Amino acid sequence: MFYAEPIYRPPSEAYSLLIQATVGCSSAAAGRCYFCTSYIFDRKVPEKRFRIRPTEEILEDIEIAKEAHGDRVDKIFLLDSNAMIIKTGELLKILEKCYEAFPALKQVSCYACCGDILRKSDAELRELRQAGLKLVFVGVESGDQEVLDLMNKGATVQDQIDSVKKANMAGIQTSVTVILGLGGRRLWRQHATRTGKAAGQMNPTFFSALTLMVVPNSPLDAMVKKGEFELVTDPVEVLKELHLMIRNIDGPGPIVFRTNHASNYLPLRGTLPGDKESLLQTIQAALDNPDLLRPESMRGL
Repeated sequence: MFYAEPIYRPPSEAYSLLIQATVGCSSAAAGRCYFCTSYIFDRKVPEKRFRIRPTEEILEDIEIAKEAHGDRVDKIFLLDSNAMIIKTGELLKILEKCYEAFPALKQVSCYACCGDILRKSDAELRELRQAGLKLVFVGVESGDQEVLDLMNKGATVQDQIDSVKKANMAGIQTSVTVILGLGGRRLWRQHATRTGKAAGQMNPTFFSALTLMVVPNSPLDAMVKKGEFELVTDPVEVLKELHLMIRNIDGPGPIVFRTNHASNYLPLRGTLPGDKESLLQTIQAALDNPDLLRPESMRGL
């Protein structure tokens, strides 16, 4: 099977069969997302430059995986950073082959940029859901337009909200991620407040927060070194940002909330809105006793 390493997948897909449908990230190829490792890989690692693999090659890899794994596969994740960009007709062929090859398969998922979702019609999204694309991961990063523009995300807050709602309406589960600290010290309050409000409007199936870790040699790294971006480095301040964000999430739910990524100082889990007060109390307890936080040496990308 073909893999263009290093590969990108969500932590929750650790035990899924990984199929390389696209390589790299279309947003990185367009020069967007100044904070992201993909930006560096697209320029420094030729094997990771963005491309959509030919469908026939993808189908061949699925057949190879079938011979290797038999009936043991129940989840598949389509690599890399936004396989949802694949044209609907070709994506349907891939989904059909996945379920044909693995009778026990329960779910196929992939990353998606908000534009990938918005470009597809409601009918296309419903067709993909019926074919077995059950979950998409959307890196929203922030619900504040000033932060998105600062990081050259190439999307509007409203586009991000609309894309998640559109996938939800088609019956596709959505997993949204945001990044604590992405507004820096200058924009942290509006980043937290508006991201929480945007999450409530999206009402995704899953919602998780990561904590910013600056990628060496990225545009954001250059901004930090030039003094154009002041990092939020104090874990207590990061927790205050998280507390404010959760306070502003006012969606009908249920939203499964997590901060269990390795970059975070405080792992949390709960379901909103029911666990909102409990989550806020847990954060406050950590603010009162910072010794409960994950040490810096234990954090990772």
